Amino acid sequence: MKTFAFLLAVVFWALPVRAQELPIFDTHMHYSQGAWDAYGPRQILEKMDKAAIPRALVSSTPDDGTMKLFKIAPQRIVPGFRPYRNSNDLARWYETPDLLPYTKARLASGHHKVFGEVHLFLPGNLDTPEMAEYLKLAVDRGLILHPHSDAAVVEALFKKRPNLKILWAHAGFSEPPEVVGRLLDQYPNLWAELSYRAHHIFPDDDLDPQWKDLLIRHADRFTIGSDTWEVDRWHDYRNLIGEHREWLGLLPADVAEKIAYRNAEALFEKR
Repeated sequence: MKTFAFLLAVVFWALPVRAQELPIFDTHMHYSQGAWDAYGPRQILEKMDKAAIPRALVSSTPDDGTMKLFKIAPQRIVPGFRPYRNSNDLARWYETPDLLPYTKARLASGHHKVFGEVHLFLPGNLDTPEMAEYLKLAVDRGLILHPHSDAAVVEALFKKRPNLKILWAHAGFSEPPEVVGRLLDQYPNLWAELSYRAHHIFPDDDLDPQWKDLLIRHADRFTIGSDTWEVDRWHDYRNLIGEHREWLGLLPADVAEKIAYRNAEALFEKR
């Protein structure tokens, strides 16, 4: 808790006076190889400063990108691990045997607190020997799983491993609020981050009533993300975060603070 409070103070000190904005803990950031030539690690931290981002959950393809940031800012970066050596691994990582030794070697450092963001397209993707080993690794190491998947996959994950902790990428990407709400009602170990959902939550410059009700009802279970999966999203990083601040500003202040940073702080502070 003290670490996070200190980082908030540092970020606010570094910003212009006009930018005393609600701080955001970005829980879906990538610093993958395609961005390395455009932005060095210190430039990424500068972008975080300008957008009032005290901390971020980062996973990258390959993992070296995450470690570049963690090396220079270990108090600001929460490392996640995605078992992708390159973009070709994304489609079938859950059934590629030679990715398991790579994964175990990288996780041996003990730095990673999250497994993912990983892509799981169908419940059947979970029925491989490799996936059984990945889920065991996540549970045994206390890693939060960060899946890019639909509701059916999330339900299948909890059926296989009820004690998993899951941070649901994009809150299902296109799942409607009633489905997201149903899963949050059912699974106390489920949180949802809202990258790519600002336009669903805030259509036509106003809060969608169903999303508003859900965000208030489950104010303790949502976080914010940017998903900088391609370099163009790094070019536009401050605006991506700004899209979330627009709708956060229309929620009750205590709810907005929880979703902006307090929930993520609680989720990751002791990890």
